[in-house]
Amino acid sequence: MRSIVQDVRQGFRRLRRAPGFAVTAILTLALGIGATTAIFTLVYQVMLRSMPVEHPEQLYKVGKEIECCVDGGVQGHWKLFSYDLYRTLRDHTPGTDGVVATEAGAMTVSVRRKNDTAAQPLGIRVVSGNYFDVLGVKTYAGRVLRPEDDREGAPIVAVISYPIWKTKFNGDPNLVGETVLLTGHPVTIVGVTTESFLGDRNTADPAGIWLPLAQEPIFNPERTLYKQPNSHWLDILVRVRDPKTVPAVESAIRTELLRWIRVNHDPAMREDEKEIARQTTELVPAASGINELRDEYEKSLKMLQWIAAFVLVIACANLANLMLVRGVARRQELSVRTALGASRMRLIREMVVESVVLSLIGGGAGLAVAYAGVKGMLALAMKGVEINPLSASPSLTVLGFALAVSALTGVLFGMAPAFIASRANPAEALRAANRSTGGASALQRALVVVQAALSVALLSTTGLLILSLQRLEKQDFHFETTGRLIAFIDLQAAGYRYEQLDGLYRQIDQTFAAIPGLHDVAYASYGPMAFNNWVDSIWLEGGDPNTAFKTSYDSVSPKYFDAIGTRILLGRGITEQDTAASTHVAVVNQTFVKKFFDGKPPIGLRFGPDRAMTGEYEVVGVVDDAKYGDPAARARPMFFTPMAQITSFDKASVGVKQKEQDTRNERFKHFSSNLIARYDGDAADATAAVRKALVKINPEIVIRQLTTYDDQVSNYFIQRRLVVRLTSIFGMLALILASIGLYGVTAYGVARRIPEIGLRMALGADRASVVRLVLRGAAVQTLIGLALGIPGALLAGHYLESQLYEVKGVNALTLLTACAVLALSAVIASLVPARRAAGVEPMEALRTE
Repeated sequence: MRSIVQDVRQGFRRLRRAPGFAVTAILTLALGIGATTAIFTLVYQVMLRSMPVEHPEQLYKVGKEIECCVDGGVQGHWKLFSYDLYRTLRDHTPGTDGVVATEAGAMTVSVRRKNDTAAQPLGIRVVSGNYFDVLGVKTYAGRVLRPEDDREGAPIVAVISYPIWKTKFNGDPNLVGETVLLTGHPVTIVGVTTESFLGDRNTADPAGIWLPLAQEPIFNPERTLYKQPNSHWLDILVRVRDPKTVPAVESAIRTELLRWIRVNHDPAMREDEKEIARQTTELVPAASGINELRDEYEKSLKMLQWIAAFVLVIACANLANLMLVRGVARRQELSVRTALGASRMRLIREMVVESVVLSLIGGGAGLAVAYAGVKGMLALAMKGVEINPLSASPSLTVLGFALAVSALTGVLFGMAPAFIASRANPAEALRAANRSTGGASALQRALVVVQAALSVALLSTTGLLILSLQRLEKQDFHFETTGRLIAFIDLQAAGYRYEQLDGLYRQIDQTFAAIPGLHDVAYASYGPMAFNNWVDSIWLEGGDPNTAFKTSYDSVSPKYFDAIGTRILLGRGITEQDTAASTHVAVVNQTFVKKFFDGKPPIGLRFGPDRAMTGEYEVVGVVDDAKYGDPAARARPMFFTPMAQITSFDKASVGVKQKEQDTRNERFKHFSSNLIARYDGDAADATAAVRKALVKINPEIVIRQLTTYDDQVSNYFIQRRLVVRLTSIFGMLALILASIGLYGVTAYGVARRIPEIGLRMALGADRASVVRLVLRGAAVQTLIGLALGIPGALLAGHYLESQLYEVKGVNALTLLTACAVLALSAVIASLVPARRAAGVEPMEALRTE
């Protein structure tokens, strides 16, 4: 141990005596380890971090997929469940330590404390009464929800998260036990959870108030999902203590699921026994909760992980080259020490310790780089988020990762140079003390080749992603973004009932019509790229009564298509004449016509929401295929109905309960969530005018977000832009490191060949031939790197192709550009030592021999 401590001290002294080498090596490692650690920090928090609950490894989610928010009918692989089905599984599944349910979506409420002058919007989530007990969640203050709270007629109580308590209620210790108004309903706050618990759903801006399931009808009166056995809106988590019993629990859940479906399915839906028998589900580990962030970022993070690893390899190759140069430079010293009796293992250990010390210092600097990098990435990825579930601070796991990478780097890339340098024969080394011939070693040249190959692959990947993003952002969305505002509102949170909507909408029309600078103000269930999608089944008039088609739908006001700037291609749009008393009409998009009408002229054709109601909607217009969902995906079939018209399901071919459910859903879709306006002039003035108008109409209307449509669309590309920026940074970093590596090896080779170059020039070689000689050696390494890097770039492109938009994985432009950039960098990096070689004076060079 004492000798190792001595080696460490000597290592620090040697590094102090070579500050240029030390600084270069530390910066190289800091960038390589920092990039890798930054990505691993995000990977850990998004994909690997467990919920702060008791024994999270015992938790399982029923159903593999994550979905929001409500589903109906059979699902194939079940992932959402009704309250009735949850209760059945809870009461009839043996072998568990608890089954809990949590709302898959979230509701918005207006919150007002006593003496507050204005309400503020907050997200709530309803959960089963045993939720906190089964998960094992502790409280910072007060108590958790209990099973006795989760019953109809019980006093309404709620638990809030620590971040919401601090940010929305200023950490007021008197809040626990106080009654606040949630959308006008008195609710007693009974507890505050611990600081780290943000709920089971790992998502940006998680809902921070939990209420019992039984209270859902109070805050969602138009749908009352709690009382609808065939509306599936709950996620289910199961605690299984012994992992060996998971298959038995999973089998019991599947059996009970099939039994429930057979008892509760609507015969009018005509699912045969074969279809029912195919219904299934599975248990998947849920230690990290219901991880929406993992679903959203997993592919991007895995790709960035590989890219960061390549950058680390390039950085390590540079470190190895530096250590090789340093080791060769110390051959005379090591030979003298060997001649004086120092053992070979002693010398190797000394050089490895120095390498490890260097790596650990670089790793410490890398942590600072990683922290700054993660902080910057989160600022972009979580723009506009109030409660950020991710942190830039490294956890113990991340610190351990950085330490392990640093130590491993030091050992691996210090061992080889130490071994090579220590192999020198003392007598030969001393005889050749002042004589150096030959250029860089084969290992050094191989490391440069590896750097060049990886750089080409990374630069080509960067080019593909940039090209894909450009085409994605510049595509025709088939709606206008310039000069448009979108307000996200929640009318239920303001206490509105369905019967009040007509009066409210008239008031909205009248109020906004009087505001100069605002035009074509419209409202809808949801607008383009508003991160929403409602899907239902339809039947065509004159079609097969046993064939239903899935399509998206939207309820919109007059002027809606003018407001969003989508062209009407045939017929007309929704007008003021489409009233409750007029013929029920629909406007469909082009994809709807192509997919369902089989080339027939669409105007005048009919369809409906039930096999017995195929004449419910008459098509009066066809609009362009605006992008309502993922802009990288094809437009989905959609139809639009007037906000003023409501469908009656009295004639539907379903049972009484299903008719009631369909009626509730029909009423609910008339609650607009988006208000869209075209404006002139300054966006800030228009935004202020919209906000002032909504306050004038009703100060209780919850405005969750009010933004320009340019920003709304731009926000969709935040993740893709972040990935492209990081890939570009990593690609440039790889290029710089590779260029530095090539420069270092070339400069080192020139320094060793000065006597040879002097002799060549003494024998008649001119300076141009010397420059060509040096450049030829660098070019050979670069060309070999290109030859190896091009297949790597093609392989990376093939892997990325599924994530690209209108760009093939094999793209000649990006590949040739990457090769050209690397070749140019190689020329610049090798030109400096080449010019230095050409400036050698022959007599001076020969005098050193």
